[in-house]
Amino acid sequence: MWSLDQFRFDEGINASQVLLYDDQAGQTKPMSLTEALRIARSRDTNIVAERPDNDEFPACNLSRVTLPLRWERLPDGDDPEPVDERLWFEGSCGERDFLVEGEGHSFRGRMSAWCPHLRRSYRVSLSEMEPMSEEASYFVRGYLSGSEPNPPTDGDGNTTPEDLLAWRSATKRFRRTGSWYGRWGTCQTCGCVLLPDSGDQRCAEHSTDEEL
Repeated sequence: MWSLDQFRFDEGINASQVLLYDDQAGQTKPMSLTEALRIARSRDTNIVAERPDNDEFPACNLSRVTLPLRWERLPDGDDPEPVDERLWFEGSCGERDFLVEGEGHSFRGRMSAWCPHLRRSYRVSLSEMEPMSEEASYFVRGYLSGSEPNPPTDGDGNTTPEDLLAWRSATKRFRRTGSWYGRWGTCQTCGCVLLPDSGDQRCAEHSTDEEL
């Protein structure tokens, strides 16, 4: 999500040429920013850049802008997420805590949880969630599948067979462990490059059962 100070419209669009979508004509036309401003003012509206990126030829549309800028507000925007008591797991306090909807906004794979006993929200990983309900296990499975990073690509969008194999191995283990460190590391025994889901000091071949 972008911040409101990245919103660009009219003369705030840093480009001399734009791609303007004209809803009346039902088509997109390339034109100068000056021409786009003329069209907008003739219709008592504004030019709004669709994205905050500093493109040389940004896509724009005609839309009304009211100053000072403000976000849309939902009626329930500040209400806490409801707790589904079917999504329970045993928390570190030894009692039932609950998974709640939403991204953990922490390390990849960490989920949002609510502890009703301490009355606080926190982040939790799969490795910290045993035992759990069947419903929670399916929630976690879907969450981790949706959190998988994309495969690595070069500047042309291609992936080498070696990188693809490593990505498939790492994401498969990620779905099982819920851990993704996303940093470089090497095995202290053989020196191979560790997969990004691993925080170990050794690769799978040279790890002990406890380290796996």
